[in-house]
Amino acid sequence: MLTTFLTDICWLPVSDFPGRVIRGRFSLTAYHDALWQQAALPFPDHLSAAVAKRRAEYLAGRLLARQALEALGHPQQLVARGADRAPVWPVGIAGALSHNADTALCAVAPATRGGGVGLDVETQMPAQRAEQLWSGIVNPAEQAWLRQQPLPFSLALTLTFSAKESLFKALYPQVRRYFDFLDAHIVALDPQAQTFTLALLQDLTPQCPAGRRFNGRFTLDGDNVTTFIFF
Repeated sequence: MLTTFLTDICWLPVSDFPGRVIRGRFSLTAYHDALWQQAALPFPDHLSAAVAKRRAEYLAGRLLARQALEALGHPQQLVARGADRAPVWPVGIAGALSHNADTALCAVAPATRGGGVGLDVETQMPAQRAEQLWSGIVNPAEQAWLRQQPLPFSLALTLTFSAKESLFKALYPQVRRYFDFLDAHIVALDPQAQTFTLALLQDLTPQCPAGRRFNGRFTLDGDNVTTFIFF
């Protein structure tokens, strides 16, 4: 049943955000392909060879997206996947989806010229894993700066990874090209206010030049690190 598969659905309050953010927990053990029919959603062709975990997380995200869009006055909307693998939102809507092992999130808002919405949820990486992976996520100066922060390095690195994922999701609809983790760097992090700032290191478009800064927010919930950017 869908109510067993996707539980703990709740709206997350985000001050000044003109849209809605929704979160749910999904159960891989409760997933089966018949849930798509129960949800009145077509089973995507691109998932035909996917493992159950991928099917489950995709379904969870689309179920939350449908609820979030309905809350904005867009009922029964199907968020398909484009040729570039990005979600295809209804005209006039900006949105983002994310998931980790058991949590899915969706944020949607009315689209504005030059605006964007990005969110991401990650499971905090173990300390040893952080030492192995940091060079692909941050540059040496960022790495040294993160070690000076009041958060454990593995948590600060996970947060930075997630923040850069959120930035990518927020900017991709504008720039329409992929850019690297090292094309932006973290320049501010406030654990008390739960805010961060990223700055671009590369020119992406005339509207997104090197040096442009983006402010974001984060929350910590157990091992879950969630970041959110909108502008």
